[in-house]
Amino acid sequence: MLRWIYPGVCELCHEPSEQQLCESCVAKLPAVPLPICLYCGSSVAGEQVDPMRCSACSAAPRYFTFARSVFMTDESTRRLVHALKYHHANYLAPVMGELLNRLWEDTPQLMQSGRYCIVPVPISHRHLFVRGYNQAEELARTLAHLRRLPVCCALRRLPTGVESQTHLSAGERRRNAMRAYTAKAAYASGRRRLPGEDVVLVDDVYTTGSTAQACAKALFKLPGVRRVGVLTLLRAGGRRERI
Repeated sequence: MLRWIYPGVCELCHEPSEQQLCESCVAKLPAVPLPICLYCGSSVAGEQVDPMRCSACSAAPRYFTFARSVFMTDESTRRLVHALKYHHANYLAPVMGELLNRLWEDTPQLMQSGRYCIVPVPISHRHLFVRGYNQAEELARTLAHLRRLPVCCALRRLPTGVESQTHLSAGERRRNAMRAYTAKAAYASGRRRLPGEDVVLVDDVYTTGSTAQACAKALFKLPGVRRVGVLTLLRAGGRRERI
């Protein structure tokens, strides 16, 4: 009865749809072009001498095992993530979590056997108070439900005096992120352990990789962690691309 009175519509085209995004609109969203760097997941042009290195990550420290993203940024994908992050549209998390699940199934490293758990990237207390939820945790819980895996909020974000890394340079992002993300005390002390040795870190946007690297570094300090893969919805084009 409610569906008849209030029929669902697609968030992008506003046509009737049982899902928040219709398959026609999903098909038009920009996937990350192949080939990609098998380490950081960035699209690369021309031949790669080393498939595990690209110009974006060859000189950077390596902490996570691999990273993958569902889409590149354009007007539509930016609009969706902005709605999720800034306009209380957490009702989009289920369909976005489904897109992350499709990415999981297209990622050979994740289709190998392993004891997986899913860890969301934490946000600051101020952002959590304003939004009422952590968008990465919403995505992580949907993905975990679809894959029947545990979610473990093992990380925390420390105050650094910088609420957003949007306007920082790549070097400033790395330094700030390394100070900002750490394991919660119970996990750092060993009183609690992650329920899996293969960790999938979930976030909404991958820009320079600074957040993913810092979170992965913190996770690898925990006992038993073997691999840390990173899944995000969007792959931003650089620090000047504000998401």
